[in-house]
Amino acid sequence: MVKAVSRRTLLKSSASVAAGAAAAGVVSKASRTFAAPAVISQTGSNVTVNLWTSFGSGVNGDAQTAVIEGFQAANPGITINPTPYANYEEVANAIIAGLQVDEVPDVAVLSDVWWFTFYALQAIVDLNSLITADTKSDDYVQSLFSEYQRNGGQWAIPFARSTPLFYYNKTALDKAGLTTDIFAKWSDFKTAAPEFVSGGGGIKAAMSFGNAASYGAWVLHGPVWAFNGFYSDPDFNIKIAEAEAVAAGEFFRDFVSSGVGITSDDPAPDFNAGVAGAILASTGSIGSTKAAVGDTFEFGTAELPSELKFGCCTGGAGLSILAKASDEVKAAAFKYIEYATSTEVTTTWSQTTGYMPVRTSAIESEEEKTFLAANPNNAVAIGQLPKTQPQDSARVFIPGGDEIIGRGWENVLVNNTPAQDAFNEVKSNLDAAKVQILEQIQAIES
Repeated sequence: MVKAVSRRTLLKSSASVAAGAAAAGVVSKASRTFAAPAVISQTGSNVTVNLWTSFGSGVNGDAQTAVIEGFQAANPGITINPTPYANYEEVANAIIAGLQVDEVPDVAVLSDVWWFTFYALQAIVDLNSLITADTKSDDYVQSLFSEYQRNGGQWAIPFARSTPLFYYNKTALDKAGLTTDIFAKWSDFKTAAPEFVSGGGGIKAAMSFGNAASYGAWVLHGPVWAFNGFYSDPDFNIKIAEAEAVAAGEFFRDFVSSGVGITSDDPAPDFNAGVAGAILASTGSIGSTKAAVGDTFEFGTAELPSELKFGCCTGGAGLSILAKASDEVKAAAFKYIEYATSTEVTTTWSQTTGYMPVRTSAIESEEEKTFLAANPNNAVAIGQLPKTQPQDSARVFIPGGDEIIGRGWENVLVNNTPAQDAFNEVKSNLDAAKVQILEQIQAIES
């Protein structure tokens, strides 16, 4: 049953919308066909499933269209009706608004920082009631699958999963006579940055950093770990104002204030235009970056640089079913989820977009091995996945946590505010914001 939710509770649970749509790059629809898995059968039913999604155009939008078309060809009695939004935040905020007037989708793409809000509102379904042996749950990459588990329930299935990835201008690197060794540690990169910029590759800055709306809190999460810092611990104790996280903040503040780094509302266009030599962006941007860069220059990807240790988090989105859907629609929606995350489809989806294959069988398939051998940028993303870890609770479980932390980073990088001052404010805001979610958790889990 859906929990009765007041307007006040909904508004308190909603973080402000963060802009940060994935890099565009409209290309023709993916030519590969998304094959129907054998476990999907034609049901002969006649049902429409409303899907709210962040993938509407460009490489990723075309790939999603291919998934939907493939599913409907295999299941002619089920119609998937997609409504695209600009980004994860717009999807989530539309659902929050819709819960007040009983107008929500049947299935939705929910990001790493949003599914938990709807779990706390009891607005999404425990998918254990729909999972069967045919789902082959053990075949999902368990580090991704288990991130949606809480209080004995499975609240989403991994779909468009990603990690931050280090993108660099290989043409500029080669012209400067440098190698990827400069990306081994953040301090190595900072030391080599002036030579990287002046090496004749046309770049104006070694790296571009984004603002809060460009997922700054996410891409800089791993670097905080690399300096032995944390945003928080699993019990919601806020750690971002402690010495280790502050040291990370000061390092990157100096990276920008020294003149070798720049800030931007969206670093992707800086990189795609050859202005910045490197950025941190989602693995799910590989396809759109390739389309945007074209033949302008050659780009490469690398694992995130280490410092005191390696640090990289998971991210991206899963598919959840809304509790207000009828039983018939829930069954049809889950059939779509099984299809969209099947071995065959996740393989092609991953190869087209850059998102992670969410099934072990896909990663281990000969087709995937052949593809990765021919596409080293994607291979780096897959190789980094086993080294990643789930994010600190402050960003993914506190409503608005991503925005609060992102604004702190924006103060450090854009406004040149000392990291201690900026992160003290972040801690204060997170401590205030966590009160409600802790109350909600206590109410539904006690």
